Amino acid sequence: MSNLTQSALPITTPQSLLRLLMLSSTALPVGAYCYSQGVESAIDREWIRNESTALAYFEDVLELMLVRFELPMLAHMMHACRDKNNAKFQQLATQYCASRESSELLAETRQLGFSLTAWVREVAKIPVTVDERLGFLPVYAALCVSLGLQAEECLTAYAFTQLENLVLAAVKTVPLGQISGQRILWAVYAQVPAGVARALQSDAIISSSLPGLAMLSIGHESQYSRLFRS
Repeated sequence: MSNLTQSALPITTPQSLLRLLMLSSTALPVGAYCYSQGVESAIDREWIRNESTALAYFEDVLELMLVRFELPMLAHMMHACRDKNNAKFQQLATQYCASRESSELLAETRQLGFSLTAWVREVAKIPVTVDERLGFLPVYAALCVSLGLQAEECLTAYAFTQLENLVLAAVKTVPLGQISGQRILWAVYAQVPAGVARALQSDAIISSSLPGLAMLSIGHESQYSRLFRS
């Protein structure tokens, strides 16, 4: 393990657990439910047709989008924030923002970053001074550090929230039944702990190259019928 995890401890206090649950809740008013991050386009193209194709798609999301990019980026941002290394944090935040490969994905992360910043200001009332235009992940990383949360738990919570939102988009749109959606989540969540452990390794692969997702998002911008904003 790298020094990113040397100080990581299990959540031992009810306060820490409650903070993490609140950040993971779909009731957090950042508007994530408005976005499908390409899922709606994948359904339109019939990449997602039923439970088995949906499970395969979300396993790819976990491996290629989360484990190989967003989770290690979140860990590194938290580490830079804890060290008060503002230059490194800004570099990582800029890299993350540049990784949004369509206008929809960029607008999404900026809107979520704006909404999370408003929540911090109006609810948490803690000093988190991150440029919201850099997107959701940098604001989330700084917030987790300000709340005294540990990297392993925050990465797990972030993966939980992202996967739940995307699976719910498929449940609503395919449509899949609620039990089917729960089976998908149960299967994918079983792979999250190992994925988080790999994301925290010092030699973790960090790659944002997802041309298929970029094409899905670009296609969604002109899709004839849309329920979601991405």
